[in-house]
Amino acid sequence: MTPSDDLSPPRRPIFFPVVIATIFLTIIGGTVGFMLGERQRNDDGGAGPQETTTTQTAAEPPSTSPSGSSCPPEAIKLAATDLRQVFKIITTNGTTVWICQDSAGSLYYQAKTRSEDGQLVQGRNGLFLDDVERLGEDEYRATATNGNTFEVNRSHLLVHFATTDRDEEYSVKTAE
Repeated sequence: MTPSDDLSPPRRPIFFPVVIATIFLTIIGGTVGFMLGERQRNDDGGAGPQETTTTQTAAEPPSTSPSGSSCPPEAIKLAATDLRQVFKIITTNGTTVWICQDSAGSLYYQAKTRSEDGQLVQGRNGLFLDDVERLGEDEYRATATNGNTFEVNRSHLLVHFATTDRDEEYSVKTAE
């Protein structure tokens, strides 16, 4: 018996193949995770009833995100971006209207009528519009895809129905 008979066969180094396999699997996992995240974001952005026309007035230069308080989470979800409040009113009948702005300067309209449970539910007691233009100091107009317009300022909320000559006007109780 020779001394080499007692020794096990020489081991093949496995450190480098393990490192290479780990890097390769990390790249695959990251790519798949990124693709699934983008898919989820696209699915969330298209969910629920909403108005989808975006208009920004020419007189409104892109700006940084306003430093106001955050807009309702329901509006942020539909806009798929961070929104900050630039104007808010509460009417004498309990309707709350937020005018929100994103970091690109686009304006959004979120309204909530009084409800029993107090929750904002789009399509039931909430209306989100992204076709908003600034008319003046604390004065805005939002237009729905059906042509109805909502004008809001420090004194009133005016709703003009496109299919009739009827308007509804609500006085403002508080404005921010």
